[in-house]
Amino acid sequence: MIIFLLKIIFCGSALGQLAYWFFVFSKLAFYPQPTNNETLKANVAAENVNFSIPLSAMSSSVSVVICARNACENLKKNLPNILNQKYKNFEVIVVNDASTDETAALLNDFLKSHKNLRIINVLEKKTPGKKGALALGIESAQCEWLLLTDADCRPLSNLWISGMIKDVDTKEIGLGFAPYEKSDTLLNRFIRFETVWTAVQYMGFAIAGEPYMGVGRNMIYKKKIYEKSEGFEKYAHLASGDDDLFINSVISKNNFKIILNPETFMYSEPHSQWNDYFTQKSRHFTTATSYTLKHQIMLGILSLTHFFLFVTAFLLLALKISTIFVVLILVVRTVIMLYFYDKILRKFREQNLLFWIPILDILYVFFYVIFTPALFFKTKKW
Repeated sequence: MIIFLLKIIFCGSALGQLAYWFFVFSKLAFYPQPTNNETLKANVAAENVNFSIPLSAMSSSVSVVICARNACENLKKNLPNILNQKYKNFEVIVVNDASTDETAALLNDFLKSHKNLRIINVLEKKTPGKKGALALGIESAQCEWLLLTDADCRPLSNLWISGMIKDVDTKEIGLGFAPYEKSDTLLNRFIRFETVWTAVQYMGFAIAGEPYMGVGRNMIYKKKIYEKSEGFEKYAHLASGDDDLFINSVISKNNFKIILNPETFMYSEPHSQWNDYFTQKSRHFTTATSYTLKHQIMLGILSLTHFFLFVTAFLLLALKISTIFVVLILVVRTVIMLYFYDKILRKFREQNLLFWIPILDILYVFFYVIFTPALFFKTKKW
C-alpha cells in the first residue's frame, strides 16, 4: 500500500510539474523581449529635469523612491547611477529611515550638486520594515509615475528610467527584473537561481493571466494606483509586503506589463554569508500567507509537486522500485525544464547558470524544508 502511494505521489508530482512548465512558465520563455534600443536612445533627452516647468505638470514624469537605513556605503556607490539617468522629467526621493551612520551627511553632499534629489529624514522608526518610510516618500512624490528601488541597487544603464516608462506603455503597473551580481561561490549561484526562479513564477503566472506580485527593487506604477488603494496600511504589521502584497492587491489581468528590456535591469549585491541570506528570506516568506487564497493554492501546489517529486523519487530509488521508470521521468522532466530555462536565462542574461540548474533545482528541496517554518512566524526586522 505504501509503495503504491509513493508511486501515485511521484507520478502526480511529475505531471503537476510538467503542467506548470508547459502551460505557465513556457509563456515567459517565448515572451517577446526588446533587442534593439536605438529607438529608445533616440527618444531620450540628454539633460535631466527641466526645472522651468513643475514636475507634476509634465507628461510621464517619474519619482524614483528609495528607502535607506544605514546605507551610506551603498548610496555612495549606487545613487550617482540613478541621479544621472538620461531622462527629462524625473526626481529622486531618498527617505533616510532613522539611519545612525553617515547617510544624512552623504545625502546632503549629493544635494549640493543634484537639483533633482529630494531628501526626507525620518527621525524615529515607528513601523517594522520600510513601508512607513516608503509611504512618506510616495506621498511626497510630485510625479505621475512611481519607480521603486533600493539603496543597494544599481541600474544596468543610464536608460533605466526611460526604458521602464517606454515598456510600461499604456498600462498602470510595470514589473521589472532585479538580478544579483555574479561571483564564483555556491551561495551566489543559489541566490541567483532563487531570484530567477522567483521571476519565472511571478512573470510566468502574470503572462498566463494570474499576476500576483512584483519585486520592490525594480517596479513602476502610477501614483493614482497607490492613492486609490489602502496603500500599505493593511500590511503595516509585517516587515515585508510593500512590493508583493501591495501589487497583489492592486494588479489585474489587464493593467500591467512585464518589462524585460536588459536596459531596465536593476542589479544588487547578494549576501555573502548563509546566515544573512537566511534572515532575509525568512522575512520575505512572512508575506506568503497574506496572498489571496487562489494564489496561495496556485503556489502551494507548485511547491508541493516540486518537493514530493524528489522526495518520492529518492525513496523509490532507495527501495529499488521502478528504478528505470523513475529515472526516465526525472530525465524527461529535467530536459524539458532545461529547454525552457535556456530561453529564459538568455532573457535574464544568466546563461552561465544553465549548467547548474539540475543541481540547484534539487537543492531547492532543502530550501522548502528550511524556510517553510517562516510562513508561520512574523519577523518585524527592517
